[in-house]
Amino acid sequence: MDTGDLGVVVGYEDSPSAREALRWGAAEAGGRGLPLTVCHAWDWPYHEWPGELVPLELVRRPARRLVGAAVAWVGRHHPDVRVITLTDRGSPSVLLAEVSADAAMIVLGTRGYGEVRGLAAGSVTGHVTARARCPVIVMRGSAERGSPERDPGEVLVGFDGSPSSRAALAFGAERARRLGVPVRALIARREWDRGADTQELRVQVRGLAWDELDHWLRACPELRAEVEAVDEPVRRALLRAARTAGLLVVGTRGLGELRGLLHGSVSQAMVHHAPCPVAVVPEPYGGGRTVTLAPLATGAG
Repeated sequence: MDTGDLGVVVGYEDSPSAREALRWGAAEAGGRGLPLTVCHAWDWPYHEWPGELVPLELVRRPARRLVGAAVAWVGRHHPDVRVITLTDRGSPSVLLAEVSADAAMIVLGTRGYGEVRGLAAGSVTGHVTARARCPVIVMRGSAERGSPERDPGEVLVGFDGSPSSRAALAFGAERARRLGVPVRALIARREWDRGADTQELRVQVRGLAWDELDHWLRACPELRAEVEAVDEPVRRALLRAARTAGLLVVGTRGLGELRGLLHGSVSQAMVHHAPCPVAVVPEPYGGGRTVTLAPLATGAG
């Protein structure tokens, strides 16, 4: 499928969470001068047609009606935004992961397509954030938080020195520069880390964070940047700090996380529990530098 330049892609369905994603994505597209793609995947049997003998063209009508209503809303509230529509039969996870290669970002609601609240394994958001090739924004809290036209707020980045977290910091710094808001890199300890070695590691990671921010500060001296290290488990620290943030940015995985492991990862914990919108950024992003951390003396017990 030749998708072209899709700009900001919103995974859309008939739910309050998806409507929040549409509002956020339309504001983002308008602020960046990008097209907005309203993407809806459906599979048989469509919820409005329980039988098996309905013609396929008739089955497509509810999907087209749903997407048409979204396009009409964008036209009323963001008339300058060019809207692309994409409806296809199949898995929402597969379709969104596929189009991510040609999107600036994907915006999703916290749940939908029959998901159970809080279920990470098998959810659309879980699969898309793990497999997308562009940043994925998952709507948590209000659609006004993190919105470029309403309440952009501070950009908070979870940073641990891993390549994934460096990609997240590059995305966070770029967004903060564009919106004129502060960016804060937060360094916390992994749940299994204990003792003085972890303090030494946080000092080392703090230096890496400033190193990553240095070229942004040289190019944009007015950028307000902060690096904070806390002696607190990473999940707890990020959830606490996110209470006042406009956007929380994390990588797809950090130090000690296994690629593709959804249940229990920091990024998935934030997607399901953060009090503000969450951006999950794939690696690589922005051509981050390769830096090797000194090994910890303690193991992952």
